[in-house]
Amino acid sequence: MELTAVSALHYSCADLTHILEHCFQDYFVPIALTPETFALRFGAEGMSMEDSRVWQHNGEPVAIAIIARRPDAARLAAFAISPAYRGKGLAKSMLAPLFATLKASGIHRLYLEVIGANTAAIGLYQSLGFAITQGLTGFKAESPEPTPKADLQPATTDALLRAVFNAPPLNLPWLLDPLMLTRLPCEILTDNTGAWAAITTQTLTPQLRLVFVEPASRGQGHARSLLQTINARYPGISTPTALPAQFAPLFIGAGFQPLPMTQHEMIWDASAPLYPRAGS
Repeated sequence: MELTAVSALHYSCADLTHILEHCFQDYFVPIALTPETFALRFGAEGMSMEDSRVWQHNGEPVAIAIIARRPDAARLAAFAISPAYRGKGLAKSMLAPLFATLKASGIHRLYLEVIGANTAAIGLYQSLGFAITQGLTGFKAESPEPTPKADLQPATTDALLRAVFNAPPLNLPWLLDPLMLTRLPCEILTDNTGAWAAITTQTLTPQLRLVFVEPASRGQGHARSLLQTINARYPGISTPTALPAQFAPLFIGAGFQPLPMTQHEMIWDASAPLYPRAGS
């Protein structure tokens, strides 16, 4: 089957939104976006229109890959094939040339997230040289304790970013990068003792996007106290399914419960071959 790869530059935001929704039909997590929310979400993630692709068959879009990009790193932010073209072994023939093009353009590391139960996709990405680096999960606030534990005050995104970048670098998943907060409508809160929270408001329900404690204030219970207060102030608030699983005890201890879906972060690194050797 002959497919033609076309840069996303050839499509409008409305077109890409429609193609994405169509291709994600009957997947683990269907996508429903407006062109405005498409632009806001993927713009904040660093979408590169030039590097993103739509695959056509007889002139009709049948698959899409959204690529987010930073100077020497990129992320497969979304990839889906329309229902009629699944199960035909096309995914690898689409992604392999795309990843090779990214590598040739100076990308040294590629990221993606895949749902933990999607074993077929995990196998596909492993065959393309990706390795699982950590488990990712999300949390939802449940029954709060009667009294909030911290007195939170509003702050600015700039103030939070200054605190973050004055600390040692954080090794966070792509979707938790604090710089994304400059592109999203959000509420910044602090307890004025070195603990910060960022709550994004672009969706129908607010989402806890970042919790940060300055180095001098760590180990004193500030993060748990802040989370308990958010639990009480924002009933039912959830996080993205992008938090490293190592933070589960902190969130559970503050009255949050894990979301049912989990993900794996997978990374391809330039120090390893792009494609494993046969038999590896």
